Amino acid sequence: MEAPLVLAIETAGKSGGIALLKEKLLGAVTLSSKQSYSQIVFRCLEFFEKNLNLDLKTLDYYAVDIGPGSFTGLRIGLSVLKGLSLAFPKPIIPLISLEILAVETFNTQLPVVSLIDAYSQEVFLAVYRWEEGRLKAEINPSCIPFKKIPELIKEPAWFVSETIEKWEDYFKQTLGKNFLKWPFPVSLTTENLAKLVYLKLKSNYFETKTAEELLPLYLKPSEAERKKRS
Repeated sequence: MEAPLVLAIETAGKSGGIALLKEKLLGAVTLSSKQSYSQIVFRCLEFFEKNLNLDLKTLDYYAVDIGPGSFTGLRIGLSVLKGLSLAFPKPIIPLISLEILAVETFNTQLPVVSLIDAYSQEVFLAVYRWEEGRLKAEINPSCIPFKKIPELIKEPAWFVSETIEKWEDYFKQTLGKNFLKWPFPVSLTTENLAKLVYLKLKSNYFETKTAEELLPLYLKPSEAERKKRS
């Protein structure tokens, strides 16, 4: 059976871009730019069409980071994907940003604490453990007060985050030897998104959605929504 061709879109973090993979990574572009994510994605698509002979009709799947992360980025990424899906309908593989960060730790024996800054003294958190080449959630993605983290971590664990330096001193003080900073930088890139897609396809452990079913994983209301409620 021929390996599936997948177009993956990342817009949840500080940068945006797309990746194309078919058993191996064919191409990936990640850009930190002041341009809107939609402009970045469509320019990257043009680049792939020209340089990799990409024909959207030949895709087998889309994959997209559904969050948590930047509210604006998530809305744009999902809107772009739904637009593409209208013209070229394909099953969509939704991916969680906390899992994308954790993929850097492939097959480590220790638990992995994945964090994204949710601001207002809160974090998006999930705790994973590798089992048979896939990430199993021990604590499902959630938004919690930052200072609650030491209550949850009772054994040595690798911590991964784009902003780990912001909390490093606090974790050293409160967690001691249970805090292990992953020795390499981690970030929400299209390359890491592609790695996670590859592992899910390889293990045949993934779900798909239609464009109509696809929803972002916000985990907390946006600032605008909070102001409206108050």
